[in-house]
Amino acid sequence: MNIKLIFTAITILSSISGFSQIEMGKIEKTTGNETKVSFPVYDNSENFIIQSEYYKAKVTKILESGSGKNPFEEKQCDENEYYKRYNGLKIYYPTYSDEYKKNSIHFFKKTDKIETLNWSQIGNKYFTIVSINPFLDESELYNEAKSNLSKDFYADILFELKDNISNETIYVFESQFNPQFILVPFFEKKKELINGKSFIAISDFNAIKNPVSKTDYSLYIDKGTEWKAELTLLRKKDLKTEDIDETNDQETLLAVLLSNEKDKVIFDLEGSRWNFDNVLLTKKDLEKLKTENLNKNKLSENVYIKKYGEKFGKLVYQKKTTIGMSKDMCSDIYGITLNRKKLKNANGEIEIWEYTGILKLYFTNGKLSEIVNY
Repeated sequence: MNIKLIFTAITILSSISGFSQIEMGKIEKTTGNETKVSFPVYDNSENFIIQSEYYKAKVTKILESGSGKNPFEEKQCDENEYYKRYNGLKIYYPTYSDEYKKNSIHFFKKTDKIETLNWSQIGNKYFTIVSINPFLDESELYNEAKSNLSKDFYADILFELKDNISNETIYVFESQFNPQFILVPFFEKKKELINGKSFIAISDFNAIKNPVSKTDYSLYIDKGTEWKAELTLLRKKDLKTEDIDETNDQETLLAVLLSNEKDKVIFDLEGSRWNFDNVLLTKKDLEKLKTENLNKNKLSENVYIKKYGEKFGKLVYQKKTTIGMSKDMCSDIYGITLNRKKLKNANGEIEIWEYTGILKLYFTNGKLSEIVNY
């Protein structure tokens, strides 16, 4: 037998044997059931909000607080679980014409068959939320209605409601992004916080003149002005001066009527470019805020007094510079600058700090000796 051939065959077999050692890896999986995350308890300071927007707002709030807390630490519940937070809450449907959003909101009553209802049977009534199904097209009622009525529905969420007077069960196909009901606990809380209160403008803003005028539509509100406030429901068409669509402009919106001895305006809570809470504060809350800021400022001042003594501590707190200050004092007033240089002359060591476009500080032997403003 040819020894060379035998050697070649052994080499090939060894190569094949080497490749056969490659195997798929394995990982262990937990066998226990994961803990189900419960729905977040409803807070009546919140209007109806979809799941994704609720958690997005929570993350944003944590990030803006600067607390350093992990914004994603809290686990999210699934959609079906999330909407349970609204079960048992009262809602109100305003009155609309039967043509209003007839392709995107649908009311049904179910007996031996599915019965379609219209706005004249629903409007100006209170209901209690029994359950919410965020997956409308997966529900039995949706498929049954689609089959029996031979039509498509441009909606994405199913509400099961109880009529608060008749106790009848009503089903509603709606848009979860823009439901047409008023969430009563939210409305009542807003009324409690706004009605009869005196508000102070803490920032300049614009509001709609009341009565609404085509030629003079908005009013500039000055910071510091005082206003009496009242929460109300208005129609979209109430705030328009032309091109009114009698069907679609029936939409309701939350607004605050503001008035003083000189002017009356309307603050559209949903359509304004300003957030109400960012531009208006009750007199009581404003006084409280001033007291808190005063106390906070006093604490800050005391920190500097303790650090630098009565004279220099007060000046540093007030961001005022004077000859004789130390470099640390100046750093606390102006911040750190990297634009520094050192010199020596007959008077000793000179250090120059430059804050470009603002000023120069000259230190002689560690003490502020000259201030040059630009």
